[in-house]
Amino acid sequence: MRRRMILFVPALALAVSACSNLGLGEADCLSPQRDISSSNVMNVQAVPTAKYTPCLNELRLGWDSVEWFAEDGRAGIEIRRSGDPFLTATVTESCDLSDATPAESGHRDIERYEAVEFQATDIEIAIVPLGLSQLVGSRLLVDRLAGVEIEGRPVRFTIDDNIFQSVSFRVDLALLRNQYVWIIDELDTEEGTVELRSNDPDVAGHGIQPEEALDLIEDFVPEVFYHGSWYFDFEGGCITYEFDAKGILAETVAADADDALGFYPAFELRQMARDLGYDID
Repeated sequence: MRRRMILFVPALALAVSACSNLGLGEADCLSPQRDISSSNVMNVQAVPTAKYTPCLNELRLGWDSVEWFAEDGRAGIEIRRSGDPFLTATVTESCDLSDATPAESGHRDIERYEAVEFQATDIEIAIVPLGLSQLVGSRLLVDRLAGVEIEGRPVRFTIDDNIFQSVSFRVDLALLRNQYVWIIDELDTEEGTVELRSNDPDVAGHGIQPEEALDLIEDFVPEVFYHGSWYFDFEGGCITYEFDAKGILAETVAADADDALGFYPAFELRQMARDLGYDID
């Protein structure tokens, strides 16, 4: 059975991209000892130095189509929704890691780097109380608003209790973290109001009720997105995950990529082919 499957591409010279709709039998992550798909054979030939090539463990909800591609020097998997790609995994001989930062890969022989921008699902509001009495009131306010959501997205409150630091410094720090800010001074404590600030000049208000502040945020809250790249660097090659996900997809795309995509042991397939008398390099 193995000999027949390898004969799909006995000495393939790749020049143009090859695509097809993927079922779980194409470019999947099964060990070469269990299964060899034609797309995996083409992938390992496209970058003959690479120790691994990208593969697919399972399909996920919202993935309308999954395609594989292979050409000289690159191969991989492209995942689409409504015709647009939002996640691509590509193997090449090397990656440009100049703008990326190291991250934990979970593999002893693979180094991971990331360069991503994202708008989280959670909406973060930093409460900046002016003094001790406002700090106590802030805690009561957070308890009252526990579990509140904006357009189905949870609101996460943090209280800046460093009341001996200047208010301007604390506000600027929260804005740098891309948080919305509620400032509470003596008058706000008396009237049960807050001052709303944000990086968007349209999302601001002075002496407004917390519920009004939430309504203002709701009118301008940015869409969730996840953009950028993950890089997996290893012997003889590098796999890049490219992300361009928005909305519902962006909420889970990072976790889905971690779980549903994997690394096919190209070196095992090549060695098994040699043992069977085939040359796929």
